[in-house]
Amino acid sequence: MTSPPWQGVILRLFLTGCAAIVFQIGLGGLLVTFAPPVPWLAVGFLMGVPLGAWITRFLRGLTLPAIGLLALTSIAPAFVIDVPLWGRVVNLQDAHDIPTDVGVSGYVAPSWRIDVERASDERLTVGRGKAYGYRRLAPLVRDDWTPKHPVEVWVSGEIRDSGRILPSHPQFWKEPGGEFIRLVGNEVSEAQLAAGRAAQKFGLHTAEPLIVMRVPSVEQALVNQYWALARAICFPLAIWTLFIGIAAAVLKWSEARPARRD
Repeated sequence: MTSPPWQGVILRLFLTGCAAIVFQIGLGGLLVTFAPPVPWLAVGFLMGVPLGAWITRFLRGLTLPAIGLLALTSIAPAFVIDVPLWGRVVNLQDAHDIPTDVGVSGYVAPSWRIDVERASDERLTVGRGKAYGYRRLAPLVRDDWTPKHPVEVWVSGEIRDSGRILPSHPQFWKEPGGEFIRLVGNEVSEAQLAAGRAAQKFGLHTAEPLIVMRVPSVEQALVNQYWALARAICFPLAIWTLFIGIAAAVLKWSEARPARRD
């Protein structure tokens, strides 16, 4: 028995669509990590238009759903990625200048301390100003630092109203050990502005500060980031599978109609 032609089309469409979703997630992740916030939104979003039109060229009924899904998929990493995707860990004790290039994911700082006495809290909001917690920022400074010296690094931690304890929660700041991972993505500029306000509040000098989060392990934070991306990709894949299932059902129903008339 020969398989109907539409089955091969559906299979190819499903596989190319899954590949396109993975591509969009990867592209969005790279742009969130390495590009300024505004341009990457347009690049990733608009990439969904030609990509969706190309993969559905043999089944135009799915073109608009595919374009919408791929366009939205490209911005999903913005809600997931807040730390680098890879990079080396630098020991600040051995570094004269703090490296901030894209090859650096985090730092160990055995001769540094978090100045909790100069910590500042600001309300975190989402959507139309709905508050969900606080961001606490504090200087990360050398043991011999004094307020006369500039603050190059600020530690960011979140306190959620829900009571959820994140790995970056300030309650862990006084614990021994720990490492510091760079903050990336949409929240960097907001955190830098907040650090500037905190510096002004305490009479400190800071210019384009590096924002980090204190975590038990940079390596584990990177692993957790990839797990978050993996969970994020499941949603568009599930929607695409639903689209393909509906298209297959419609094609099968259309194929069966002439047989019923006989």
